[in-house]
Amino acid sequence: MKNTASILGLYAVTPCHAGSGASVGVVDLPIQRERHTNWPVIQASGMKGALRAHFDRFKNSITARPDEEAFKKITELIFGSDSRDNDHAGSLTVGDVKILAFPMRSNVAPFVWITCPAVLKRLNQDLALTGRKTIDLANLQELTTDKALWANGLCKEGDRILLEDMEVTATEPCSLGEGTPFFQEAERLLVVHDEVFGYGVSHCTSVMAQIKIDQKTGTTSNGSLRYQEELPADTLMYTILFWGDSRDDKESLKADAIRGYIQDEVVSGHIQIGGDETLGRGIFSLTWF
Repeated sequence: MKNTASILGLYAVTPCHAGSGASVGVVDLPIQRERHTNWPVIQASGMKGALRAHFDRFKNSITARPDEEAFKKITELIFGSDSRDNDHAGSLTVGDVKILAFPMRSNVAPFVWITCPAVLKRLNQDLALTGRKTIDLANLQELTTDKALWANGLCKEGDRILLEDMEVTATEPCSLGEGTPFFQEAERLLVVHDEVFGYGVSHCTSVMAQIKIDQKTGTTSNGSLRYQEELPADTLMYTILFWGDSRDDKESLKADAIRGYIQDEVVSGHIQIGGDETLGRGIFSLTWF
């Protein structure tokens, strides 16, 4: 399994609404969250659907008919067939999109990113799963709710840092070692206590009001006001993809060929995930590790 896995890093260029349906709470349309941690997540089904939609857009740019038909067949081999006459599962396994670092408003800069030992421990598990070296977390065990460690950026020991309405004190810099490449987009990164991180991702997301305008009257339609939660721009996330040989008995495509085809030719640059695509939501820049 280790030789057939890749890690895909995602950086939110715009806010993202990967919704979990309607809610009876203050927020009418919340984002997807893990049940046990309440951390934001994008479920694997949404990520896989976004990848397939990305493939379809790529296909639309092909002008030669034979090439288009060949690409359609490759899409079915990778993601599975949607035809009853040729039913087979896809060769690509997509994991949930997990959070790495969360942006929070601060007094030392327009904003800083925060992560925590629990996030890094989870990243370690995924690094081990893909055959990579893990991060040394020994120096993170003494963190308290009022302390923080600088992983990226410049800060003096003893500086007091506001994170929204919470205050932490910078104690000393720390190194993330093998995990550093995954946080290269986070120019000002703080490692905070798990509780501080949980507060940030639970209470500091964006909430947008949306209404529907009646085209005849030019005013708001009755009952159309709703509040939608969004994952803020600049959030860092990642997912694991497992490559396998195609399952179609008639045609064969090897895992290495599929991996190279996706990483080098199709899925690069940016991808759109979640709802409100026409409002520019859910655009992520991509980095293959």
